[in-house]
Amino acid sequence: MIFPTGLLTPMKLRYLLTAIALCLGFAAPAASQSANHLDHAHTPATYASFAQWESRAAWLRDHILVSNGLHPMPEATPLRPRVSEITRGDGYSVQAIALETWPGFFLTGTLYRPAEGTGPFPAILSAHGHWENGRFEHTDIASIPGRAISFARQGYVVFSYSMIGYNETAGRFPHRFDDPLYQLWGFSAMGLQLWNSRRALDYLSALPEVSAERIGMTGASGGGTQTFMLTAIDPRIRVAAPVNMISAHFQGGCICENSPLLRIDAQNVEIGALAAPRPLMMISTAGDWTVNTPDVEFPAIQAIYTLHGAADRVANVHLGYPHNYNAESRAAVYDWFARWLTPANGALPEPADLRLLPADTLHADLPRPPAGPDALFRQYKAAAEEAFERARPVDAASLEAYRTLYGKALTHVLHEAPSDTADRMMYFAPTPSDAVDSAVLIVHSGAAASARTARSLARQHQIGGRLVAVLSPLPDPPHPPDSIEYSTTYNATMPVRQIRAIQRALDALGAREGIERVEVIGLDEAGVWTLFARALSPHVRTATIHLNGVDFSDDEDFLAHLPIPLIRRAGDLRTAVALIAPAPLTLTHLPEGPLAEWIRALYDALDASHALHISAVAN
Repeated sequence: MIFPTGLLTPMKLRYLLTAIALCLGFAAPAASQSANHLDHAHTPATYASFAQWESRAAWLRDHILVSNGLHPMPEATPLRPRVSEITRGDGYSVQAIALETWPGFFLTGTLYRPAEGTGPFPAILSAHGHWENGRFEHTDIASIPGRAISFARQGYVVFSYSMIGYNETAGRFPHRFDDPLYQLWGFSAMGLQLWNSRRALDYLSALPEVSAERIGMTGASGGGTQTFMLTAIDPRIRVAAPVNMISAHFQGGCICENSPLLRIDAQNVEIGALAAPRPLMMISTAGDWTVNTPDVEFPAIQAIYTLHGAADRVANVHLGYPHNYNAESRAAVYDWFARWLTPANGALPEPADLRLLPADTLHADLPRPPAGPDALFRQYKAAAEEAFERARPVDAASLEAYRTLYGKALTHVLHEAPSDTADRMMYFAPTPSDAVDSAVLIVHSGAAASARTARSLARQHQIGGRLVAVLSPLPDPPHPPDSIEYSTTYNATMPVRQIRAIQRALDALGAREGIERVEVIGLDEAGVWTLFARALSPHVRTATIHLNGVDFSDDEDFLAHLPIPLIRRAGDLRTAVALIAPAPLTLTHLPEGPLAEWIRALYDALDASHALHISAVAN
């Protein structure tokens, strides 16, 4: 706690006693908190009402899109399908398909059709999972072509498609990739795979012989993750059957299931429940992480379906095998889809001896090798920058639209899981006889020089009869160690936790009785954290932000000073300022450059240039 120095005079004693009372009234010591991880055991949340769940569901859908780099949604460029000649089997036909889901990047798959009839047919999107042979896996444990053939013989059009880096793209594009630079922009293996799933659905639903109102999706393991993730964000999936995947104690072991931020305050049971009220079949088994489904995950999801008045639309079949999508699992799924998509026909039994067509009839031809991750990232980043520029606010109306779009993204990027920690603040207080109607929060980084500056500023404001709080946002416990696999998927980074600590302090000051005006001052390295905290605290009147000589105009600045996943995809400091404008804002230590120009243009467009002060040196 900071106090005036020197002899303890009666006046200083009053300061001391007031400061102690204020501090003790604000916060308790920080409590310990363990890091989250993919094997963390969750107790599924319960919801008292449909409205409560609907609010949570809307947040979860946005969170999935933001964390996967799909908010705002990228442009759906032409798929340019390459389609092979038709090959006919026993009761079905096949064609190999290649789709250009992103310029220079390809999704491959096999399209199965019924041999008879003209449609429109119901359809199935089939995701394979992490089997060694991808969509060509044909074993007793899992037969991806076997289920496609069986569905086609039952009257479905089936598109069985490959994950990134599998089958035709194996050796040409990695299935697993990551980079801190990619994370700044939300370019991830999971995001790319979810995008591919969505584009595969675009292709399938547009086929003239497909009934777009009767499309289901299924897959096991990583294919199960793709199934419930796409179902969560795309209402075109009308029936879903994720197999051996939805678990409260295991969230998925591959980077293609772990985009940054995804499971901060979110987990697979709730994400799976986003299918409601559409029919959902949960296949589970005793030999993997779905062992508890009948007692844990299924009742939690069924409770949410009950809120929808649709308890009969979710079901669980629990078997006794290792991790699989075997014949018994497939039979249960056939019955489920028949119930909801072809009730008049029912499900046909799968042939005991499935005969596959020659492998070369199932393989798609690529027009050229796919772009690698670096080349694809450059395209992704350029498209994101173009979309950001198109959304640039030029007046009050476009500012509101910008805030709706990018402001929403920023709140998810800066989200921190609720914790039992409390923040310590240090106060300077005016004499007890003074009427206090304004407060100032001074934020510093903890460095000695910064702390001295904060103390000096605090005394100046205190003499003016204001309540002054000083905060160095160094949360306890420290940032989760890098040894945690996919740490940024499950845990907020230290800068986010610092930003949220500042926001909590601002909210606490604003909530104090008698306080009508709150000002915030962010010093040195803490300045940029304070800017974002101010953006999240609309009740703050004025802000003075020191940006420490960094213009935040390129990715290296963020990697060095603000390494927050997806911060650039959400519009970075520009979005923070857009949430503040046209309120008074002073930015010091900000070099002239693109950021300063952007901020000035915004305030000019709002006729609020008088409220903005930018200087390259401290005031």
